[in-house]
Amino acid sequence: MKFNDTERAILAHFSPGFGGTEIPDWIYKYLENGLGGITLFSSNCPSLDVARELIFKIRAISPNIIISLDEEGGDVTRLFVPEGSPFPTPALLGRCNDLELTESSFRELGKVLKSVGVDLNLAPVADVATQIDNPIVAVRSFGNDADLVSRHVVSAVKGLRSAGIASCIKHFPGHGGVLEDSHHDLPQLSGEISELINSHLKPFISAIDERVEAIMMGHILLSAIDCTSPASCSSLVTRKLLRKDLGFDGLVVTDALDMGALGGTKKIHTSALRAISAGADLLCFSGLYDQSSFVESSLAAIREVVEKGEIDSKSIEQNAERIRSWRPPVATDSSPASLPEASKFKSGVHHQGKLSVTTDQISLIELSADPTIAAGFVGWGLRRPFMRAGVKVKLESSDIDLSTNSQGCLVVAFRDAFRDNKILSALERINRSRPDAIFVDMGWPTWSFNPRNIVRTFGSSALASEIAVALLTESPVSSKR
Repeated sequence: MKFNDTERAILAHFSPGFGGTEIPDWIYKYLENGLGGITLFSSNCPSLDVARELIFKIRAISPNIIISLDEEGGDVTRLFVPEGSPFPTPALLGRCNDLELTESSFRELGKVLKSVGVDLNLAPVADVATQIDNPIVAVRSFGNDADLVSRHVVSAVKGLRSAGIASCIKHFPGHGGVLEDSHHDLPQLSGEISELINSHLKPFISAIDERVEAIMMGHILLSAIDCTSPASCSSLVTRKLLRKDLGFDGLVVTDALDMGALGGTKKIHTSALRAISAGADLLCFSGLYDQSSFVESSLAAIREVVEKGEIDSKSIEQNAERIRSWRPPVATDSSPASLPEASKFKSGVHHQGKLSVTTDQISLIELSADPTIAAGFVGWGLRRPFMRAGVKVKLESSDIDLSTNSQGCLVVAFRDAFRDNKILSALERINRSRPDAIFVDMGWPTWSFNPRNIVRTFGSSALASEIAVALLTESPVSSKR
């Protein structure tokens, strides 16, 4: 099936996803007619080998297509879902506050991405986590200080670039200063631009100075600039603030256009039209639901407006050529990837109390709030690393009768109790009955829960689990925060 020049130019702006490990039939006609990108998700990547083979097949049809995915390091991973990521969360890296460690961590992550054929990593997160109960940013951010986040974002961009991977920092103008989750609702970032320049916008400005390759626009109202359209659909934010005022000349990428902040799947064609009209280069879709109908309806909506002359066809075609000619950076370090050593990140862990597991068998309880949409269901927990360390593990449920289970070592691992009152109540009950228990907080820290013995790992990746178990199975340690 052949598309005309206008349709091909519009398609160059699209980066849909799909489910599974094979190219679906519906997408072939778009791949053969100039589709700009493919966004991969965890269902496409059950293993590195499978992801590599899938990307190879895509490139056999469309050699210069932009392949992207979210591999943020730590809890948000697409390549390491079964057991969790072997890389640290940004939050843990921010706690360590070692710029060389951040750069090297993202360099090795970039090498993994390069080895499977990825071009563009939708990371790092440049949000400044000033709202401590933010449900969606949390451990994805380097921290709550704009200067610290700026330094580490730049180091992450340098690390990925040295491996030949382009960075797409997100979520402009900053998702860390709001409480709403844009997967569901439309947040509003308040404050004057003069104030935001030194706070939520600062990491983006620093990355622009570092010539970051791409920036993802968040579905966030920047009320100081445009109080009606979110940044992803605002020409005032994209063309004036980001392009003209801040001088960004790389790719402008949207967050997934089927998110609730824009009205969800029913309005996706309208959202795509709004985003491309505002100046977006790559329009991303989530990979969920019926992607075929989303691409078809979005193409039709944009084509109709172009044919009416309401969008200049020449500008669409010129921008399409710019997208088609885009290439990721050339790697300056082509050595094989090496996974991070857990010992290098212990300085970022908070711990207090008596933490040594002295027996060869423990009882383990694991409690987790439902994962966020951004992270999805990813393997986590302490059972496997404990067993690798030679400790026998008996898994228990949270409603265990602690009055008859007062002997032996009890370890309780939990995630994001601050946003789940049932989990928080269970933790308080366990702590009252077993104040000698060791608690391991593996999500965004729940500081309101402060038992005698606790480790906070600032993430639940495989690396975080390894760090926690290493700490618990070594000699007793003194309190540290």
